[in-house]
Amino acid sequence: MGVVAVAVAVAVMPAAAQATSREFGEMVDHVITLPVDGEHHLWDTFWAARSNETGVHHAQDIMADKMTPVVAAASGTIRLVNWSSRPDDLNPERCCTIVLRHDDGWESWYIHLNNDTPGTDDGKGWGIAEGIVPGVHVDAGQLIGWVGDSGNAESTAPHVHFELRDPAGVVVNPYAALRAAGANAPAPSDAVLAGVRVLRQGMRGADVERLQQLLAAEGLDPGPVDGIFGRRTDRAVRAFQRDHGLTVDGIVGSATRGALRRVAPAEGPVFDRILRKGSIGNDVRAVQSMLKAAGFDPGPVDAVFGGKTLLAVLAFQEANGLSVDGLVGPKTLAALGA
Repeated sequence: MGVVAVAVAVAVMPAAAQATSREFGEMVDHVITLPVDGEHHLWDTFWAARSNETGVHHAQDIMADKMTPVVAAASGTIRLVNWSSRPDDLNPERCCTIVLRHDDGWESWYIHLNNDTPGTDDGKGWGIAEGIVPGVHVDAGQLIGWVGDSGNAESTAPHVHFELRDPAGVVVNPYAALRAAGANAPAPSDAVLAGVRVLRQGMRGADVERLQQLLAAEGLDPGPVDGIFGRRTDRAVRAFQRDHGLTVDGIVGSATRGALRRVAPAEGPVFDRILRKGSIGNDVRAVQSMLKAAGFDPGPVDAVFGGKTLLAVLAFQEANGLSVDGLVGPKTLAALGA
């Protein structure tokens, strides 16, 4: 979700660090530890529109239940807590955020940590672990806080807004790094399983329509599949929650989404775009599998079109008399047998 704009002084980096600076939004596979220790999901939302200084969502939202542990993505020193650099003044009224400067010069930001008393939405909690104050050194994987919905995320499902910045302070896209660290991602085309809205009676939209499809596939009766969350859809959600041992409240939040993901049928790839380096999705995963079957090494079959996949595409195109441009369009797909 969005992040409150703050003025933070950025130290001048050595010339060597500046020389290796990334581009804003560049997909990176920098090695990190998965910052959420528990059930979660995410999809690549880095470029989603936002009303902030960049106009885009310059982070990844890792969706998880409140009070899911949040851990340090790398060993480093806590730089800011609630935008304060003073260990004796942690801005409790601005709870709850952490900025961690990694030992290698990179930086990770953790926003929307829990600010509620467990089991409530009262805004009276403290979602930062004991002893986590500016100047303290932490190890990768060490507990630093808990998932929540603080700040401007109060109307959304609980999650951690996770930013990654290179040593020159450039905000990069950490999706590939998170996936490499073990993050879970549902099918990108699924408006419910990859969504962030908390759904309840009275709401409308494509995600409600997809919810109704999933409920109907489970043998429940959500009424017409029309994208309108009415009484019959509410009853079907409650029946689904009851069947899966969830809180029966008719609200589709992270716990109910998790149960839906466990029972939802896997979706096949839809080839409706030109794939290129940086692309992510089930269609990329399928291309990687086909390249591997054809004897070309795309690297891990991980749905991320990275450098090794690009080299495999180029080699495949050259071997098959295609334009060697690294773009996977209709001709390359046809040659692959898609």
